[in-house]
Amino acid sequence: MEPKVAYLSSEFALDDALPIYAGGLGVLAADILYQAAESNFPLTGITVFYREGFFKQGIEPDGRQKSFYEQIDPQAAGLKDTESTIKVPLAGHEVSLKIWRKDVSFKGGNAVPLYLMDADIEENRSEDRKITDRLYERVWAPHIIDDLVLGVGSVRLARELKLPIQVWHINDDHGTLNILERLREQLSQGLSLQEAREKVKSETVFTTHTPVAGAESKFTRDEFFPLLTTLFSGINIDLEEIWQLGKREWQGQEVFSLTVFAMRHSRAVNAVSQKHFNVSKKLWEFISENVPTTYVTNAVYGPRWTPAESEKSVIKESAAAEIQKLSLDGKTFDPKSLVLAWCRRFAAYKQPNLLLTDEQRLLKILTNPEKPVYLLVAGKAHPEDPEGQEFVRRAIEFSRRTQVQNRFIYIPNYSLNSARPLLAASDVWLNTPKVGWEASGTSGMKAVFNQSLNVMTPDGWWPEGYNGKNGWVIEPEGDDYATPLYRIIEEEIIPTYYERQDKWREMIKEAQQTCGEKFDAKRMLGEYRQLYGI
Repeated sequence: MEPKVAYLSSEFALDDALPIYAGGLGVLAADILYQAAESNFPLTGITVFYREGFFKQGIEPDGRQKSFYEQIDPQAAGLKDTESTIKVPLAGHEVSLKIWRKDVSFKGGNAVPLYLMDADIEENRSEDRKITDRLYERVWAPHIIDDLVLGVGSVRLARELKLPIQVWHINDDHGTLNILERLREQLSQGLSLQEAREKVKSETVFTTHTPVAGAESKFTRDEFFPLLTTLFSGINIDLEEIWQLGKREWQGQEVFSLTVFAMRHSRAVNAVSQKHFNVSKKLWEFISENVPTTYVTNAVYGPRWTPAESEKSVIKESAAAEIQKLSLDGKTFDPKSLVLAWCRRFAAYKQPNLLLTDEQRLLKILTNPEKPVYLLVAGKAHPEDPEGQEFVRRAIEFSRRTQVQNRFIYIPNYSLNSARPLLAASDVWLNTPKVGWEASGTSGMKAVFNQSLNVMTPDGWWPEGYNGKNGWVIEPEGDDYATPLYRIIEEEIIPTYYERQDKWREMIKEAQQTCGEKFDAKRMLGEYRQLYGI
């Protein structure tokens, strides 16, 4: 089936042989491909083949994080050479991009294609061959090159391969320059700017993931105008008109916002949870046209995240052996004991060290001889985030204290391969973002498919999932998130797990019934199909 919908994303987390993902955005993108394949829906993914992917996390002897990269083998990653190339413009010259294809299916079922663009080919300059080497290594303004490759390249890829795309779904604003390239196409065919905008808008769906003011991709005039000048060379257009379409004020400076530009050129703009939708309406109210008009709450592809075993005790026993292989110091957990897990990126707003706020209280929880608790922790900090790296160091330092008695276990280099045993091991999945900072989140949805209960702040997807009987919600007391979390663990989670297993099983059943179907990708794709009109 020829693809009618192009799904653009800077990340796709399909497997660890192709580690071109940093977190939940990539898992979301991959899961929608799996669901499209199962549903035989005419969708294709388009992204960049980052030859070294996202960084791998190592740990120094003193607990400090180190980062390193490894070359991805295209054949081992299941990539096929399409023997096609395209060119995208940079200042003063062009860069050639090789096109790879990967057929995405779950356990040999129907497949949908993922196309990947690669600058590491002999015909390019040595410096240009590196522009697709690493995901998210170039922070802020330099990443305009990454956005150009994904956005402009995606259109030229579709034209080169003669893909009959009817709808362009831009997932997050890194693909927004796709809109700019399609505007250029229409203008070069003689349409007016207004006519070109209407044509492009009729073909575009945009998903925003930004929950915080100023967090979108944005560039100054000095950063953005060279791109405009190069891209629109030979076309009779006042570039100031283009600038105005994405302009916004930020901290006293005029900038070009890719999110603002995308919203103004999309027939449908959606947030990724109901909570995020309410936040977004206020966040983008300064845009006079087409602020987020709806929401499609994120979801996961259930079959991918459901263990083969049905008994949780069996699942945990199997996971314990895997955790011992993966953990930093060869530790594991007692499958009969209560296991909590906190696994995600080490960023300040996610509060990775929340439970270390009161170390003595945490020690008392973990080392209770009658009701022991294990805490599994996994996650990386971006190489340019020293605060996050300090969170990592502190967590590892605490895990190595003698009095912890191996009850706090750190698993380095969090990835798809380690996520599965961590989900399987957990009885309770912790998610502690500051309220208003998490657009959706998906890891807790995967926990539901692993017979694990969620404990989360009232943010992202959880206000739609929580009903008072299928997990717990952390209601902050002002800026204090730790005290209510300790209280939930001490007064509700531990007693229920150890003294009322009948209630625990009821809560698991309730979570599966109320959240399983609701946060499965089949529902999500169905809602997107309505937006696509296909």
